[in-house]
Amino acid sequence: MEPRLVRSKDEQIIAGVCGGLANYLGVDPVLVRLAFLLLIPAGGIGVPLYFILMIIMPSEEDIDLSQSEIVEKNIEGLGETVTSSVERARQHPNGPAIAAVLLIVMGVYFLLENLGFVSGSLFWPLALILLGIFLLVRRNR
Repeated sequence: MEPRLVRSKDEQIIAGVCGGLANYLGVDPVLVRLAFLLLIPAGGIGVPLYFILMIIMPSEEDIDLSQSEIVEKNIEGLGETVTSSVERARQHPNGPAIAAVLLIVMGVYFLLENLGFVSGSLFWPLALILLGIFLLVRRNR
């Protein structure tokens, strides 16, 4: 049977879009999530693309529905999906700290860019290097 592109229930953080794409492509879901995050500052396409895929991709249990039924059902559940994801993030022990760090990093970047101290071409490679170092150090603890 040919693999189908569906939203994942097992690898779900918001709506299972990245997990479904990862399953379909045969890659780690973290890589797909990272790709979406990198698309946010690259013209801002990451968030709208995610929401479009969230609307048009069927969930694992809705695979037999027609495309119009899938879109209708996904639009109806959009608010509930976002609300439950935000609530899960709020209840995560490190959720507020992670959000705070992301906001601070983004704020510092935009401040330094507006003051002319950094260019966009240097920031993201450095940010990825620092994120990699952070993850390695955290893993070894």
